[in-house]
Parts: sequence; C-alpha cells; structure tokens
Amino acid sequence: MIDIYNAKALYEAQLHACYAAVREGFPHLAIRDIVEPPHQWFDAALARQVVIHLMVTEFRWPKRRVVEMEDRSREAVNRALRTIDTRLETPRFNTHYRSIAARAHTLAFLQTEEERGVA
Repeated sequence: MIDIYNAKALYEAQLHACYAAVREGFPHLAIRDIVEPPHQWFDAALARQVVIHLMVTEFRWPKRRVVEMEDRSREAVNRALRTIDTRLETPRFNTHYRSIAARAHTLAFLQTEEERGVA
C-alpha cells in the first residue's frame, strides 16, 4: 500500500513505475541492469538515464531529491538530463520516450488509485 501523503513512499512508487515502464521499453534488459548498469552496457546506462529524466521532467521531482534518493552525483543527474534532452531531438527516440513516459504515468496512477481504494 502506498501512502500518497508520504513523500518518500510517493517517490518510491513513481520510481518503481519509471523502472517498470523503461523495462517495457527496453525489453532485452533486466531491471537489475537498469538500476545498476554493468560496465560498458551503454543501452543499460541509457535506460537508467531515461528513468532519471522521467523522475525530474515527468514527475517533477527536484534534481537534488533524485541525487539524494538515488545516491548519484549532481553531475550524473545533469548528464542524464542533457543526454536524454539531446536524444529527444530525434523523432524516433522522442516517440519511444513519450510512450515510456505515458506508461510510467499510467503505472504510477494505478498505484495511487489502489491506495485510495478506487481501482
């Protein structure tokens, strides 16, 4: 159950939704490889950057909160945002990203609605 009035619980629910959506968008990767990309797995690193980008731009979490919660450097978070922003200039990637973002929002919404007993 998710306490939607608890910022940490809400953050974790939205993060989980982002990982699940990104996993669907990168079906050849395991969640563990997105969470901690193996060295030289550039597709896993990109997937991780998508998760960070979603948390900051789609779910509106402050960068400093993502840095703190994900134990990443400010530079790593800023690099992820720049990388994905640059990739979004490509129409095909932009379309794929938008479908992942929509799925993340749906998954997060479903989790919070279950908490309210709506679903």
